[in-house]
This record gives sequence, C-alpha cells and structure tokens, in this order.
Amino acid sequence: MKKVVVITGASSGIGLATAKMLTAQGFTVYGLSRTEKPDLQFKTYVADVNDSQRVSEVLNEIYKTEGRIDVFVNNAGFGIGGEVIDHSPEAIRALFSTDLASYAVNINLVGNIMRKQGGGKIINLCSLGALFPLPYQACYSAAKAGVDVLTRTVRTELKPYKIYVSEVLPGDVKTGFTDARIKNKSKNEKVNQSVCKFEKYERGGMSPDVVAKKITKLVKAKKPKVRVSVGSLKLLIGLQKILPIKVLDWLISKIYC
Repeated sequence: MKKVVVITGASSGIGLATAKMLTAQGFTVYGLSRTEKPDLQFKTYVADVNDSQRVSEVLNEIYKTEGRIDVFVNNAGFGIGGEVIDHSPEAIRALFSTDLASYAVNINLVGNIMRKQGGGKIINLCSLGALFPLPYQACYSAAKAGVDVLTRTVRTELKPYKIYVSEVLPGDVKTGFTDARIKNKSKNEKVNQSVCKFEKYERGGMSPDVVAKKITKLVKAKKPKVRVSVGSLKLLIGLQKILPIKVLDWLISKIYC
C-alpha cells in the first residue's frame, strides 16, 4: 500500500522538489498551496495555511479518500528582510502567522487524524537561522526558533500515539523564496548592502533537491531523528556548544553584515 504524504507550500522551492521526489519514488503525494498548479504529477489543493477551516476540510477529504495520512510536511513560509523598525506591523503578524502559528495549527489538525489511525510522521521545515539569529532577518529567525521549540516539545507529546515529529534545518537554498521576500529599502545603506549580501548567498546556495533528499530520508525512516541540518552554517552547530553567545553573534555578523 502506497504511503500518503501531504506537503504545504508544494507549488515551488523545497516543497515542490520534495513532492516530485516522493512521487517519483512511489508515494501518494498531495500538495497544499495558495496557487493552483494543474500540470504537476501529484494532486494539489488550493489552500492558504492561515485558513485553518480550509486546511481541515482538505485533510479530512484526503483522509476520507485514502483512509490515512502517513506523513505531513509543514513547509509553507516567507521571509522579511531589513530592520524590524522598518517593517509594517501587518507584515510582521503575517510572517509569524504563516511561519509559526500555522505549523502549530496544522499539527493540531493532522495530529488528531494520526492519533485516530494509530501513528504517523510530521516533518517541520525549520532553518539554521533558528539556531543562529540572522541580522536583518529577525522575524524569520524568531519564527523558526519557535518552530524548533514546537518540534521538540510536540515530539514528546505525540510519542505515546506513535507519531514522530522531526525538523529539517537548511542553510542557504536557491529557490524563489529569495525574490518573494518582503523588503523595505532602508535609509541606512549598510542595511541594504547586508540584505543584498545574504540574498547573494541564497542565490548561490544548494539546490532544493538536496533538502528534499533529507526530507525523503526522514519520510522513509522507521524512527526518524528529531533534527537534521543541511548546508551552510552547519559547522557552527558544533561551536554553539563551546562558544559564548556573544562570540557566536559576532561570527554571524561577520558573515552577513
């Protein structure tokens, strides 16, 4: 019997690469995204992750059709670049709603389905920015730090129901995420230069297929790890255990500022 995988934000980037890879390997894949993609090899639903009623309807429809949901991948998200004091309050709220709150709500919705069926896997797309706060990406880093804590705590909560919760922390990835980032031109040219610098790193980053392979490995694992990191900044994880926060923040500022 084919395993059923549901992926949010499956119309582009890491979500699309993962959906294609799992489909090619024989999984039954459903994608959720705000834009319709009719020519894909997997079934897609138009659903905004901030619309919990719509997401619930889609999950229940998939469950009714397939009889189960084996894996759910929380992937949808966007970024804001620049100084926090230049962001609009609406943009800040929208980011935390999409990049963090929707993850918790989706876990609530699919977790109840998985508990009823006797188990499953939930994989959250996090970021190395959760461990190493990125200058001029404060809201994104904070939201992903929340995803890290959410993953670890919910993993403990759902373990009795045989539901495994994991997270993938990519570094710089070459996707449309970069061009979709909300940016406000700063009066401080140093800020604008820094934003251009980290976007240059992203455009020269790894293929989303590299991240998709890590996600696929978690999907197939009998007992998946709680955390998998991928790509740039990965070496800093070891230093995190021995260096003071002040030194780590200085190192990150030297890379990105």
